[in-house]
Amino acid sequence: MHSIESAAPAARNEHGRSSIEDALWRRALANPLARGYVIALFFVASALLVTLFLQRFFQYPFLFLFFAAVMATAWFGGTGAGFFAVLLSTIAVDYFFVPPFHSFAVNATDGAYFLAFVVCAVAASWVSSSKKKDQAQLQEARDRLEVRVAERTAALERSNAELRQREQQLILLTEVIPQQIWRGAADGSIDYCNQRLLDYVGRTMKEVRGERFMEIIHPEDRGSLRQSWERALSSSLPFEGEFRVCGAGGQYRSFFTRGVPLQEATGNILSWYGTNTDIEELKSAERALMRTQAELAYLSRVLTMGELTASIAHEVNQPLTAVVAFGNACLEWLSADPPNLEEARLAAGRIIKDGARAGAIIARIRALFQKERAAKSQLDMNDVIQELIVFLRHEATRHRISIQTDLDPGLSQIKGDRVQLQQVVLNLIMNAIDALLEAATCQKEVLVRSRNENPTGIRIVVEDSGAGFSPEIAEKIFNPFFTTKSEGIGMGLSISRSIVESHQGRLWAVPRPSGGSIFQFTIPEET
Repeated sequence: MHSIESAAPAARNEHGRSSIEDALWRRALANPLARGYVIALFFVASALLVTLFLQRFFQYPFLFLFFAAVMATAWFGGTGAGFFAVLLSTIAVDYFFVPPFHSFAVNATDGAYFLAFVVCAVAASWVSSSKKKDQAQLQEARDRLEVRVAERTAALERSNAELRQREQQLILLTEVIPQQIWRGAADGSIDYCNQRLLDYVGRTMKEVRGERFMEIIHPEDRGSLRQSWERALSSSLPFEGEFRVCGAGGQYRSFFTRGVPLQEATGNILSWYGTNTDIEELKSAERALMRTQAELAYLSRVLTMGELTASIAHEVNQPLTAVVAFGNACLEWLSADPPNLEEARLAAGRIIKDGARAGAIIARIRALFQKERAAKSQLDMNDVIQELIVFLRHEATRHRISIQTDLDPGLSQIKGDRVQLQQVVLNLIMNAIDALLEAATCQKEVLVRSRNENPTGIRIVVEDSGAGFSPEIAEKIFNPFFTTKSEGIGMGLSISRSIVESHQGRLWAVPRPSGGSIFQFTIPEET
């Protein structure tokens, strides 16, 4: 039974092929090379059948169908299949359409015709396969481009989604933090203010956008704000300043405004971001502190002048003594017989001169005692120093201390408060005298120097040959209530530093190399 079944023929399908043949056929079609050969056989066979059919009606064969078969094969099957179609077409044309017919021989008369057909078929196959390759490459490039476009589109959508999310987070952040925040375009026009700022000024975003932002600034501050803002825009540097901003109730408060640019890698500014910080309480505290310092400075002057009572009495006594002497002389000249009017006139002139001198001394003393607001004006510090030396020379002589001056005759004038700067120099010289009183040295000398300070400004130096101080207390001596004197209150140097710093200057102290101390301060020409 088994042998009989093995010998039985395999079952046939609807195409008349067995299952084994059908499997082999599918495998062959799955192979690209085999599939190309099958395509070549199909197209060439189709061209042959159609050409043989048409030859019954026409005298000349339609060989162009073989060109079409070659081109179609090269297009769908590739270069190898195309040349295989050329081979099949050449054999078919030689056998059926080139005399002698039904023979593979070619006579001399039709050889050129047959060769031209072969060359054209090869060219057609090459052109078709090349076009197919170009189209395939173009399609592949299009596919890659579409993939890239799709990837870029997806990435852009993700980036936009992330950007929108970040923008929402930023807006949320600017609204919840306790700070007034604003944003400006690259040209400086304001295009965003957070709700906290809008609530303070009592306006909508439309009412503060662009140039209208200036309307909330105090009229006296608009000019300086505009100049600072334009300078920041032109230099691409951070912008900051103190300005008064009008609130919803019409009251102005001081704010510290700071803005920074957001720049690209190339340096181009994309936008500006800034904050407004309310410093009204700080400014009020500063004003209160300045009033307190002014009171302390006045008290310090009163105490210092109390210490100089003997010197003041001596300076005032000199012109008064001269007035009395010249008055008596005038009476004697007038009592003479005959009266000596010329000498009496000279004595009266000297009385007037010494009276004016006494009045000037008293006026300078009153100026030091006056309790007025600081008033800055152009002044020559050499004059300030020389006026003080008049008061202090008798005090120094009484303690056998020499006061020397080395003043620059070409000293630049500065803009400052005369009484305040006079108090600074007075404190420094009095401290030098006090230091020399406690020093065990034979040569007790105070040197006051004035020099021009580069690039613009002046420097005043007060040196003494006393005991000096250690580097550890060089900064402590400027602290309030710190003193090395048994009877001092520790406010003179602290007040002096405050006065110098209010003039945009600097006051410091260093030990003198040969023994003693050096106190010096600088003041710029314009403060």
